[in-house]
Amino acid sequence: MSHTDMVVIPNTPTLVAEENVEKIRAAAELAAKEAARIHRVSLREKKEEKKDRLPVQGEMFETDKGEQIILKQKLGDGAMGHVFLISKDGRAMAVKTEKFSTGMLPMEIKVLLSTMREKCKHFCRIHDYGTIRREYNYMIISLLGRDLYRLRSEMPTRSFSISTTTKIALETLESIEELHSVGYLSRDVKPSNFAPGLRDFKEHKTIFMFDFGLAKKYVDREHRKLKSRGEVGWRGTVRYGSLNAHKRLDLGRRDDLECWFYMLVEMHVGELPWRFLTDRTAVGKAKIHAREEGRPNFFFKLPQQFETILKMIDGYAFETRPEYRQMKKLINEIRVENQCSDRIKWDWQTDESQYSELTEAVSVMSDMAILAEQGATNVTDRNQG
Repeated sequence: MSHTDMVVIPNTPTLVAEENVEKIRAAAELAAKEAARIHRVSLREKKEEKKDRLPVQGEMFETDKGEQIILKQKLGDGAMGHVFLISKDGRAMAVKTEKFSTGMLPMEIKVLLSTMREKCKHFCRIHDYGTIRREYNYMIISLLGRDLYRLRSEMPTRSFSISTTTKIALETLESIEELHSVGYLSRDVKPSNFAPGLRDFKEHKTIFMFDFGLAKKYVDREHRKLKSRGEVGWRGTVRYGSLNAHKRLDLGRRDDLECWFYMLVEMHVGELPWRFLTDRTAVGKAKIHAREEGRPNFFFKLPQQFETILKMIDGYAFETRPEYRQMKKLINEIRVENQCSDRIKWDWQTDESQYSELTEAVSVMSDMAILAEQGATNVTDRNQG
C-alpha cells in the first residue's frame, strides 16, 4: 500500500472528550448565569422590601412635577402613616404619607377628586399626589385645625354646648350628604375624622370631613345603587359603629348616619354609655340597651328631637335615601328653642386677635392614642373592602 493510499483514522476518544468538556463548560456557564440572575432578583427584592418605609421630618422629596417638598414638621402619627406640615405655593399645607405597600391613599385620592369635581364644600382640596421610588405614597391637601375629638377632649366638661353641638350637627350632616351624593360611603364616621378649617384661610366656620381609608362606592358606573352583599365582616370603629356593623352586615348610607348620631350624643353629653367597653359584642348590646330599657337615661340630657332622629335612622332600609333635609329641620328646631344665634362662636374659639392658628394646627389624621381609645379598626378590617 502506497503512502498516498493510507487512510487516516481520527482520534475518536479525544474528540469525544473535547465535546464533553464543551458541554460541561456550557452547562456551567448557564448555571452561573442563572445563579447570578437569582442573586440579582434576591437583592432587588431585599432592596424593595427595605425601601417600603415612611418619610421622616426634615426629609425632602421631589414630586412628579419636579417640585421639591420639605417635610417641615410632623403633625401626626396614624395607624397607617404620618402627616407633615409643608409649604407649597407660598401656603401652608399638609402632606399625608403611607408606606408604598399599604395602599390606602388611592381610595382617599379617588374620594377627594370626586368631591372636588362636584365642588363640595366640606372636603379638603387635594393639591398633588404620587409615589416616591416605591417607598411611600403621598397626598398633599389643605391644612385643617384640630379634629373634633381633640377639641371636645380639651373642653373642661369634655362636652360642647347645645349651640356648638347643633352647629357641628348641621356641618357634619351636610358633609355626609355631600359624600353620599358623589357615590361614596365613609363607613367610619367619627369625631376624629372631622375638623374645622383655619382662621388664617378664613375657613374656621366650616367643618371638613377627612380620612377615607374605609370608604366604599355604593353605586356602579351608571350611578345605580349596589345591592347589599349580606354578611361581610366588621367595618368601622367600635365606639361609633352601627348595629349593622356589629352584625357584620354590608353598610349603607343609614349606617354613616347612625355613627354620626352617636358622635353627636358624645359631643353634647360628654360620653357614651359604652365608653369603657372594648369588646365589640358588649358594645353592640349596650347600643341595643340604649334603645330599650336604657332609653330614658340615654336621652335624658338630649333634646327630644334626638329621639326622632334616631327613630328615623333605625327605620331606614339598606337602599333607603336618608331624609337629610328633615334631619336638618329638626336640628334647626333645637337651635330655635335654645335661642342659638349663628353669630355665636364655636366653644373652642378664643379672641379673634389671637396669634396665627397655624402654630396650633395639629393633624388631619388621628394619632394612635385616639385610635386606641375609640376602638379603632385594625389593618385586616381595612383591607377587606
